[in-house]
Amino acid sequence: MRVPPESRVPPERHGEPRPMISTRALVIIIVAAGAAALTAAAPRFAIPIGVGVGVVTLLAQIVKD
Repeated sequence: MRVPPESRVPPERHGEPRPMISTRALVIIIVAAGAAALTAAAPRFAIPIGVGVGVVTLLAQIVKD
């Protein structure tokens, strides 16, 4: 039986609070907010900005795995 990833905490980290948001999630949120601001400022670039955000999100997922 496999152990869920959440329970694979090293012994020295037991009892320490876990961060509410991961660094990867924070980067994705910041990129999405920046893309939203750029899209609002220059609507004709919405598709290239969306593609860029998609690429960054996929790369973040690849790095996670």
